[in-house]
Amino acid sequence: MDTLLSQPETNQKILRLARMRGSSRLLLSAATLAALTVTRPTTSTTAVAPSHVAFITAVSSPRPHVSSHRPPKQRRAHPTSNHDVPSTSPPDVLCLGETLWDSLPSGMYLGGAPTNVAVHLASLLRRRDRGRGSGGVAVVTCLGDDALGREARRRLEWRGVRMDYVQFHGEWETGMAIATIDQNGDAVYEFNTPAAWDGLDMNEPLVSNLLRSHENDSTSTRVYIMGTIAARLQFEHGATSASTLTAVRNNAPEGSVVLDVNLRSPWYNPRHVLELARGECSSSKDAKKLALLKLNEEELVVLEDWCGFKAECSDENGLTGTMLKNRMKQLASSLNSLRICVTRGANGAALWCDGASDSNDDVFHENTGYSMESSGDCDTVGAGDAFLAALVNSLFILDEDPGVALARACALGGYVAGCRGATPSHEDAPGLIHGEERDNTNQAVASLVLILRNRVDCQKLCREMKWQTAMTLSGRFHAARHDEIPHLNTSEETEER
Repeated sequence: MDTLLSQPETNQKILRLARMRGSSRLLLSAATLAALTVTRPTTSTTAVAPSHVAFITAVSSPRPHVSSHRPPKQRRAHPTSNHDVPSTSPPDVLCLGETLWDSLPSGMYLGGAPTNVAVHLASLLRRRDRGRGSGGVAVVTCLGDDALGREARRRLEWRGVRMDYVQFHGEWETGMAIATIDQNGDAVYEFNTPAAWDGLDMNEPLVSNLLRSHENDSTSTRVYIMGTIAARLQFEHGATSASTLTAVRNNAPEGSVVLDVNLRSPWYNPRHVLELARGECSSSKDAKKLALLKLNEEELVVLEDWCGFKAECSDENGLTGTMLKNRMKQLASSLNSLRICVTRGANGAALWCDGASDSNDDVFHENTGYSMESSGDCDTVGAGDAFLAALVNSLFILDEDPGVALARACALGGYVAGCRGATPSHEDAPGLIHGEERDNTNQAVASLVLILRNRVDCQKLCREMKWQTAMTLSGRFHAARHDEIPHLNTSEETEER
């Protein structure tokens, strides 16, 4: 069996970096992480067992367990740059996983769940910063050394996503997913396999980022977002993405990893998904908790079954209220997560958060969703990714109330569901996603007063005011785009208000 050899030069760089930053304060060993960055022989044809891959098995382990598999050809790194953020500055958010092209009936669109999240986050962060400068968002992925890979890089840079963590594969092609859209606008995917995004390595930039994240530095990466689908091949075909995601999950700081559950048949394994959620040493109270676990209503039932839970109710009653709250709390405890979010399609979403350290009270919010009229030329591709981007931005970057965060997430998700493609521009998105409803609150109140006092036509008034606000009616958020009419009954509901 061939042994993967550590690259001496890279090891020394990482060790020097750790010494400069005070390795005694780090929770993970520089020597252990250094062993992850390896050189692989490009001419070897020896068949080896594919059952293991080099990755961190425990941060407390004095020596990493390094096994071998037949690796892909050597990657050729392409230098990247970003005109807005220095590459030496860690990004606020790292999105790890697949970058691929969605082949839809309407055309080819750049996609992949983490990539879509990164594009939406780049737009949200850019609007927040307005030139003040921050780390922004970077995508950690592997592209093919081909025309599609170069075009993907160009488009992501144009959308403001940092590319200094991107790798290029010398053998496998850039990912492609042929999507079939059903009558409801939902997509079913068929992937090319293996693809470049299956070969994501734990390289030096990623190792350095993890080292820095343990320094309690305000400039270090705050959130690591990953999905389960990037780990689809585990060690088959010499894939390395699964081991890279595992290493980041196990070594990122407590409460900094967001896991997006994407169960695409047949590309998942129950044991692997649960291990990625729980992290290493899952039987120990010292296991690092996820910041957030996101899944949809169908995946909620599947994961409950994997964890040995029997759903209290399988109908719609089990997806709302106290019953849903108890289900989410139970699953969050089993999967080692501080928060859990369940999306319910057109019926909105629910968010459960663990209680604060000084209180045993947990937090539970529901949102009935954001609906808008859409043209026939639309699909739901990327709506869940947009939802997650807005949720992460509000919860972890802006540090807003969970209820507000959920409302913003539903607004952006609903907007994208009514558009074509996964990453439409935010120019026409509801103001709610940017907090503009605060600026319009007085306007909304004044408009209601006019309706009550003068009996003016509600629809005409709303057209003239071009509302971009979220109004609380009967305890639920209802958002309206600037070219849509809020649903108000002038004879009954408005009089009551």
